[in-house]
Amino acid sequence: MLSRPDIALVTRTEELEALRPEWDALWREAPAATPFQSPAWLIPWWRHVGEGELLTLALREDGELVGLLPFYVYSGYDRCRRLFPLGIGTTDYLDAILRPGHEGPAMAAAFRQLAVLADRFDIAEWPQLRSHSPLLEAAPANWSSRTEPDTPCPATELPSRLDALGSVVSRKTLRDLRTARKRAAEAGTMYWQEADAESLGPVFDALLRLHAARWSARQEPGVLDSPAVQAAHREALPDLLQSGLLRLQALHLNREIVAVLYALMDPPQRPARRLYLYISGFEPALDRLSPGMLLVGQAMDQAVAEGFSTLDFLRGQEAYKYFWGAADRPAFRRVLRPPGRTGA
Repeated sequence: MLSRPDIALVTRTEELEALRPEWDALWREAPAATPFQSPAWLIPWWRHVGEGELLTLALREDGELVGLLPFYVYSGYDRCRRLFPLGIGTTDYLDAILRPGHEGPAMAAAFRQLAVLADRFDIAEWPQLRSHSPLLEAAPANWSSRTEPDTPCPATELPSRLDALGSVVSRKTLRDLRTARKRAAEAGTMYWQEADAESLGPVFDALLRLHAARWSARQEPGVLDSPAVQAAHREALPDLLQSGLLRLQALHLNREIVAVLYALMDPPQRPARRLYLYISGFEPALDRLSPGMLLVGQAMDQAVAEGFSTLDFLRGQEAYKYFWGAADRPAFRRVLRPPGRTGA
């Protein structure tokens, strides 16, 4: 058990990067940690997207990293200094990373340290927390706290065999998928490509182009429009791929990439692995071929064949997710104030 934690305050980017090997090992130990808590995802996010003061807590026992609370302080849009988790905005699951069995003592120690640091922030605001998140369940003494529902993340529990998909996906959706595949095959030469180290850049470029085209038709910028966000992804993709956490798939039609799916996945050694459908893009002019349906259908078939337990559609309640048998998974937003602070 964690008895006398040594808590180091990480306030510089180079200190965060120096933690990468230990952070990665700790993240792989934590059974509920998603790729969004990995250093491969969060370090590029901080380097390119994060703004403010880095205020991360690294907890050690006998010299070994047993907990990491990746926080920073942001005060960009009003005078309130908010203690946010790294990754906010472009990340669907946010959390602390703790060694199993250390959750309670680690969070108690972390809150004691945060109380000491309370002159650096006004409130702690932690969105996109899952049920049983350490950041959600911790009950610090004398802190004011409120919790409210956040945007849920629909997910489909997958069967163990492809011929059992009809037990979770509606017959109409499976019928529409067969029709879409037939139309695409009749439209020309079609094949799938899974990006490797050599093709990673070109496939991501295609995703940017297709995603921008789709949102431009709606006269909206899209979540990949920001150069900073693009730079974070470009830095993260090679490490995610090498770590076995990335699935970047392109659909080619007549030698042109017409659709791309960007997904993340739990590491290969993790039981009950999940595939997370992060973002996609497809050619708007080919809407009659249902490229979005083709992307999800391919991802689901492959996930079942490879033994994944869950297809996670992530944040948002778009209607198409429920056609694939998804059910809402709750998420929560928690706002806390240190002892002695008042306000909403």
